[in-house]
Amino acid sequence: MIDLQKTLLIGWFGLLTVFAHAQQNVVLQVVTKRINKEFAYKDMYEVNIDGDRAEVSIETWDQPVIRIQIDLIAKHPDKETAARDLEYLQYITQRVKNKIYLRNYLAVPDGQSEPESKLKAVYLIKVPAECPVYLKTNYGQADIENLSNRLRVNSRFSQINMQNIRGWMDINTFFGELFGTKLDGNVAITSRRSDMTLRDLSGRFDINAQYGVLNIFASSGLLALNLHADNSQVFLHTPDLAGFHYNLIAQNSKLQLPSGMKFLINETAPGVKRVTFQPKSEYYPNITVTVNLGSLFIGK
Repeated sequence: MIDLQKTLLIGWFGLLTVFAHAQQNVVLQVVTKRINKEFAYKDMYEVNIDGDRAEVSIETWDQPVIRIQIDLIAKHPDKETAARDLEYLQYITQRVKNKIYLRNYLAVPDGQSEPESKLKAVYLIKVPAECPVYLKTNYGQADIENLSNRLRVNSRFSQINMQNIRGWMDINTFFGELFGTKLDGNVAITSRRSDMTLRDLSGRFDINAQYGVLNIFASSGLLALNLHADNSQVFLHTPDLAGFHYNLIAQNSKLQLPSGMKFLINETAPGVKRVTFQPKSEYYPNITVTVNLGSLFIGK
């Protein structure tokens, strides 16, 4: 009986392997519709993007123009099916007063079956560096570079990559990944069940995180960091460890501090440690971190 069960199990896994291999060898037909649009840029204009299962690239250039390219893409083994399903993928590019609205969405007519194809939208957006941007993305990815005014991001199940961004930033991420390099300004980040890696940070940062792994690399230009993390692992790296003022609270959390520094450690309640460090310099940046049910590492 046992041998029979083993034989059936091996046969079942064999069928799954053959099926998976067959799926990998299916040739997908790709149907694409491209949309190009331009808007003259004026002061106080803002670009609003609402991308669903979209790949969004935002770049800057020296022209007073907002240039938009959108590729709507459908993939299916049958080309006619891909072409039919592509018609269900709709888009909006319009200006309402000082807002430029870009959006893709699925619109299936009544009585029609749901699309069988794999659908996505790919945005390439070029804006002046001083143009404010608001991005909303679900189940997608975004690459944002070289902005210098205001950036707002609201993402779900998405990966956000930011590089060389200055100004005011408000970032919300849920079940995603956040990567940032050379961020400088007043930055507020709220994350839930998202991992983040932030490098070369300058300016002021307020971060509220839940259920994630946070790798934060400050630079000498960091003015202040206020971080509250629940059920998270926090790795904080600073170039001059003794050049910052630290105010740390670890609540039922693992704490690892650099050796050779005279931290003042007090246990204010069972399972709660408060750690402070005062640098010798007259002027210094402030780092305030509270970790609850997680871990905190500080080092270079």
